[in-house]
Amino acid sequence: MDPRSSFRLPGEKLFGAKGPAGKPPHNFKTLRRLHGQNLESRGLNDLTEAFQTFVTRARFFSIGKLRRTWSHSAAEFMKYRRLLPMLLADGQAFDNDETNDAFDAVLSFQASQKDDRRIIVTNISPRVTASQLQSFFSKYGKVVHCSLPREEPKKSSPFATLTKTVKNCGTAVITFKKPEEAEKAKAAPDEELKFYDQIMKITSYASKKKGGKGVVLSDDKDESRLSRASSTQSLSSQMSTSGYEGSALNVDLLPPKILERVIAFLPITETIRLERLNKKWMEASVKSWTHINSLPFSRETDGRGRGFTKQNPLLTSHLKAILRRGGAHLKSVDLSGVVHLLDDRALTVIAEMCPNLKSLDLSGVSASWQAFAELGDTLTGLEKIAFREMSSITDKHIWFLVRGSAKNLRFVDFRGCRRIRGRCFRLFGHRLEQLYLDGCTRVDEMAIEDLCTNSSQLKELRLNDCYRITDSCISMISRTMSDLQAITLCGDGFKELSSSGLSHLSRITGLVEIAFDYNPLVCDKLIGHLVENAKGLRCVSLANSGSDQSISTDGLRKIANLRELEQIDLSSLAAVRSPVLADLCSKCTKLELIQMRNCVYLCDDGVVHVKKAQKLKHLDLSGSILITSNSIQEIIKAFPSTTGFSTITIVVGGTVAETGELRVRGSRVAIDFSDYSALVGMANSQSATSSYSLGDSDDDVSEDDFDVLTAQRSFYIDAVCGEDDSPVLESETEILEWATKEAKNLGLIKP
Repeated sequence: MDPRSSFRLPGEKLFGAKGPAGKPPHNFKTLRRLHGQNLESRGLNDLTEAFQTFVTRARFFSIGKLRRTWSHSAAEFMKYRRLLPMLLADGQAFDNDETNDAFDAVLSFQASQKDDRRIIVTNISPRVTASQLQSFFSKYGKVVHCSLPREEPKKSSPFATLTKTVKNCGTAVITFKKPEEAEKAKAAPDEELKFYDQIMKITSYASKKKGGKGVVLSDDKDESRLSRASSTQSLSSQMSTSGYEGSALNVDLLPPKILERVIAFLPITETIRLERLNKKWMEASVKSWTHINSLPFSRETDGRGRGFTKQNPLLTSHLKAILRRGGAHLKSVDLSGVVHLLDDRALTVIAEMCPNLKSLDLSGVSASWQAFAELGDTLTGLEKIAFREMSSITDKHIWFLVRGSAKNLRFVDFRGCRRIRGRCFRLFGHRLEQLYLDGCTRVDEMAIEDLCTNSSQLKELRLNDCYRITDSCISMISRTMSDLQAITLCGDGFKELSSSGLSHLSRITGLVEIAFDYNPLVCDKLIGHLVENAKGLRCVSLANSGSDQSISTDGLRKIANLRELEQIDLSSLAAVRSPVLADLCSKCTKLELIQMRNCVYLCDDGVVHVKKAQKLKHLDLSGSILITSNSIQEIIKAFPSTTGFSTITIVVGGTVAETGELRVRGSRVAIDFSDYSALVGMANSQSATSSYSLGDSDDDVSEDDFDVLTAQRSFYIDAVCGEDDSPVLESETEILEWATKEAKNLGLIKP
């Protein structure tokens, strides 16, 4: 049976007849009671036996009042009829329990008016009538309804016919057309509310269904009791927060706009479940999507196993149900960091339901090039694209992905895509500002040439482990990309690159960040050129770079001439001595982060100068085995606890500093005894050299962390506690021969 057919008004024959023996129609209270039972038995949407029973039992009532009641139910049904299939279809995908009791509440729509348009008026003079009261409050706005019940007439005897003067109850409910008019009446001063020598009091209206006391009126014209609450009590009516004993805040009392913003912070699955509590929560849940512009799916998984996990991965059906609600409002979608089983259909769903996307992260999504072509041709307004760690993706997939939006792209992240050669770079335009290619080992000179030709306004270029980069590539970059601010060339496999080629970067005077971690081509000459020309450098990372011969203490001391320097990483460099750290802390007054892990020749004489760096926030000395508690305690005393200054973290794991010897009371210094010496690299650097292969092979090459840590611990123990196993030499000739041999083995002198 078609539910819509049940809303046809019956003929006169059904409603035209009067009651038995020509009696007048019954009281309309019975009609409202029957209508409430209809709503409670889901007759509003399941218009079969329940609603027909209601019509049959109400056939002798007033046709005008029944027409209004029936039309109101029809209007409510037609209003939410389009949302019901979506809730029925998508709700089961997010429920682990098939017998969810809260799901029945979605059919229990209530036909009450909005309470924010109502006010309760008390202390009314007994002489006031409903029409007078309506006229009085019309000065604040249009009054839709005024309910002023009167006391029941008292009879002098059971058989008496005369009644006493009827008075009102002194309490009324006024319904305005707009909520603003009700607020205006609430804010009225007492002088304006004086009527018949009595000052009326106005309070907010809160119905019983929403946790308030409400007002029980006996007037037939009051429609506030038109429908009853469902027998399955709404979960939202029980949700309250008790900050103090005896006080509670009912969530249902929150204004709709506030409730929408609160729901916008909830996880996706919880937001969808709230749609099935009742009509108000369904409206708030649906409208809450208008406040969400960014959707990172990784936030849906927490440490307690809730959200999208291995047992409950993100499916295409889930994605479709979510984007159907908020896809039109989304500007950013991030699918990285979540367990999913998405395929070609997922890209089709994104293309159809997210037409206004500006940022898209598809890391981990494997699909065919046809699906990428459909997505790329649809989302032509994309400005940010991320597609990381996809070793099976080729240039063909990337080409079709960026084909439609290449000219508008500002940020591109292809880190870990080892099979791409960069043929799609010719599609990029002059708006491109950031390009991450860490681990793209097959990016060659032709790709760099396309970048220099079409995207000369790049500001950030990361080429870590791009081992096909040549000297000519660096020369082209330095000549064409004059706006470049950050460049990274980390890795130890640049076979076609030389130190003189890297020196071309000194032509770019606007450089702010450089990173050459693990790059053996770094030398004193390169450092001197960069310091002399790029004086605005704020971040320098040279961890594990160069060699003991190419980088000296004098070369590192030149870095102190960078007055704007904020972050420095010189981990695992043998040339790091006390004078280097002393110059950095004395001359670079803006230093905030210092990392000197595994600097085995750094001692307390240089560490004490750290107290001169007044803007310091983080100091990492883990693995520097000559550091003792004395210098650390001096730094602690130099930074007393002061309001308005941030905490300074000092990492001393792997040093000689003892836990019981350090006192941090009264200081804003926090001591971290962790040992991060095995993790060498700038904390905010985008390089990840150890996770990528060092060639064209697709097999990952990784080190055994346990063996590295064991060897490192053994070195510390031998250096601090071990005995000197050097041979006993008596003559100066033997000593010179032994020293020369050791120097050759260490690579300090050429054989």
